[in-house]
Amino acid sequence: MCGIAGVISTGDPTRSRLAVGKMMRALTHRGPDRSGDVVLPLTNDDRHIVFGHTRLAIIDLSVRSDQPMCDAASGSWLVYNGEIYNYRELRDELESLGVRFHSSGDTEVLLKVLVQWGEAALRRLQGMFAFAFWDGRKRELLLARDQLGIKPLYIVTKQGLLMFASEVQAIKSSELVELSVSEKSAYSVLRYGAVIGPETIYKEVTEVSPGCFIKASSRLQTVSEQEYWSLTKEVTSLQREVGSERETESLVKQSLVDSVRSHLVSDVPTGVFLSGGVDSSIIALLAAKHRISDLTLLTVGFPQEEFSEVGEAEIIARRAQCRHKVIDVRPEIMADFLPSALAAVDQPTVDGINTFLISRVAASMGLRVLLSGLGGDELFGGYTTFRKAPLLSRWGKGLSQVALLMRWLDRKNPEQWEKILALNGSASTLAGAYLTQRNIYWEDSTNICNLPTDQALSKTLQLGIEGLTDDFQRVAAMEVLFYMRNQLLRDADVFSMASSVELRVPFLDLRVVVAALSLPKSYHMGLMGGKKITRRILADLTGGAHQSRAKRGFMLPWNIWLRGFLKEQVADTLLNSNSYASLGLEAQLGRRLLTAFSRNNHSASWSQLWSLFVLLNWQEHAKCPHPAVAPPPPNICIPS
Repeated sequence: MCGIAGVISTGDPTRSRLAVGKMMRALTHRGPDRSGDVVLPLTNDDRHIVFGHTRLAIIDLSVRSDQPMCDAASGSWLVYNGEIYNYRELRDELESLGVRFHSSGDTEVLLKVLVQWGEAALRRLQGMFAFAFWDGRKRELLLARDQLGIKPLYIVTKQGLLMFASEVQAIKSSELVELSVSEKSAYSVLRYGAVIGPETIYKEVTEVSPGCFIKASSRLQTVSEQEYWSLTKEVTSLQREVGSERETESLVKQSLVDSVRSHLVSDVPTGVFLSGGVDSSIIALLAAKHRISDLTLLTVGFPQEEFSEVGEAEIIARRAQCRHKVIDVRPEIMADFLPSALAAVDQPTVDGINTFLISRVAASMGLRVLLSGLGGDELFGGYTTFRKAPLLSRWGKGLSQVALLMRWLDRKNPEQWEKILALNGSASTLAGAYLTQRNIYWEDSTNICNLPTDQALSKTLQLGIEGLTDDFQRVAAMEVLFYMRNQLLRDADVFSMASSVELRVPFLDLRVVVAALSLPKSYHMGLMGGKKITRRILADLTGGAHQSRAKRGFMLPWNIWLRGFLKEQVADTLLNSNSYASLGLEAQLGRRLLTAFSRNNHSASWSQLWSLFVLLNWQEHAKCPHPAVAPPPPNICIPS
């Protein structure tokens, strides 16, 4: 796992190298072990490309796997971030073709498969990756991102210039381009809790879309994004008869066994984030079968029983017979963590602090790899959206009278009924109903925040699920394409890498993903809600000892903290009326929201308060000038 950065430009290559050096400095947390760069002249004039890399050594810790990496025979170069889990199989195939290797890691395998097969190699890669590959034979740049967007890749293109990096703020630190905050993206943070790709918080920066690659010629005459893998196309093209539920459960379990085994490959200490829920428990138990001697399980606990899953996690840990560390999170501990967590924010997000917390503790214990159960809810029906979105798309407006009563009777979750009351034509499609459920804000009589509606997003999401006919498949696809892509995976990457920890997600092995989404609703949903398959798998792994319970999810007690130790800090930020104009927001927004929250008005939730605080706090950090950065040590390589 690493940080990558690069520039294609014209003029003095020293200027480009200095810019890449600044980006590498900004990415040091992603790769603290070693760093390197290379300057490649592209034409007879002054066009050039600079590759930079910061390394977190995970597989093959020797310098033989350092980057940028060169294939001397073809004159090709690679900088790469991620893990290719089937690299051993690919290496065996290449060796049978006469290809020789000088290292034992996956970086050289990726370089060689790209030299051998070019962009056609992308569909053969199983893993998480973002890379830049300079094809010395074709004289073109290939930028690519993994199928689901587990690893990030951001670019800027201007006339005669292309830049890329693993984080948005690294591009800003280059000082090669002027960046301006996107009001549209700021609104999306308040509406959905995250910036919605492929746009970013800056107007000038975009992300390479999951399952896509970009090709650029040396003179940048053409810079075009192309899709090489599509979730919905993979699911709809899978033509096979579905077996019985038990047969299906066995197949899914075997795919998870294979996935966990491949995700455990590393040459550094490894752990599992064990929340105590179904998904992380499955990962922990499967992982323990392969690495019981040196596997560490990490669990976060809270004084508030309704948030803590320590009891369930301890049961799983005893069965796994692994070392188990419980992190007792109290307000004073969180107060120490929070400044560093907020400073690690790349793009404003309402989530991710939990990942920062667990990763920082993991790093303090010497762990460099963490396995997570992320993806289990999205693929197997763990969210209420699987029931509510189809219901709302069919009967939303007809439920208004019920909602009128329930918003007062249901004191635990009144905002769900407020959303139904606020429904309009946007919820007539499944995508519109889904986005309504994923909203943090909605229009209501208190007029706390009038954000522009996003009909275009609803239409785009609706187009993205075309071809899927089962409601479960369609909601699962939207959870993967929208919520998981824009928030969960982005936050998992940024907040784990902030502590130089690689977070891996075995549920997102493509074989598991396609298998789960190709099954009809009846295989996933039961009287207990969703996750029939994974609940059965867990019961099988525990000999039937695991008792099904309501889903909690790993949530920090923000509602309590925002009324306690965070109250003053958040209020100071939200009451600064000078912070709103540059984001296109009304200056009194924070004051109205704080007032409603303090009065326990159900139209003002903790997530609304926190999302606004994070957005304003991020803006203040982003305004700070970056210190001057000297060029990196003279390890520059200029090929003849």
